[in-house]
Amino acid sequence: MSENGKCEFLNTSEIKPAYPEIVTAYQKAFSGWPWYEVSKCEDPKRRCVGGFCKLAIGEFCKDCNSIIKKPAYESDELVERFESIAASRPTSWYTESNEAGVTLAAIAWEEKTSTIFNEKYADNPNMNSWLESTFSDRKIIWLDEVFANTDLKPTGNLRNFGKMCTGFMESLNNPILAFRTINPSMTRAAERDFGDSAMVFKRQTDELPDRRDFVIIAMENQINNTIEDK
Repeated sequence: MSENGKCEFLNTSEIKPAYPEIVTAYQKAFSGWPWYEVSKCEDPKRRCVGGFCKLAIGEFCKDCNSIIKKPAYESDELVERFESIAASRPTSWYTESNEAGVTLAAIAWEEKTSTIFNEKYADNPNMNSWLESTFSDRKIIWLDEVFANTDLKPTGNLRNFGKMCTGFMESLNNPILAFRTINPSMTRAAERDFGDSAMVFKRQTDELPDRRDFVIIAMENQINNTIEDK
């Protein structure tokens, strides 16, 4: 193994044997900073941000006004979601591992931005017109999830971020990749590795009506005049 461990791009069939480790990494990653998605919000009105709670099962949530009963991400639920994505669109996986196991995993897929809005921004109608004006409903690569098991590798998990994104663009044959994030480390990694090819729209500003940063990485000279003007 190299200094950074083993790095692999995998198709949807090749990734299946790694699901147990990937699920563990996912649950570990999103239970910590900056998400703190430890359990599901029990309130039908979803007063907890994103429908998740930072409290452990068995604790009482004042926002939900109920006892927490379920983890944020259940194993079967995650696998079902991964399988559904793979069955419905071009999809690629990336993993890093060391002697202890999978330290980082990421999933990316290609779809029209109208589909991205329906699946990712149903609770934020303002993003529909923003995505339409930015992309004109073209197909892009959506970097859906990037997550690390810091128990196995505490630091340096975004060291290969640029190579990962470039690999997704190559494997899915599309020069435009985008993602949203509340993790400033992800935004900084895109700026570090792609420079002027990374366009960062900051959260909750006049230029972006959302609570998460939106990052576009474009490996072509021009996407369209709309993005150039933003």
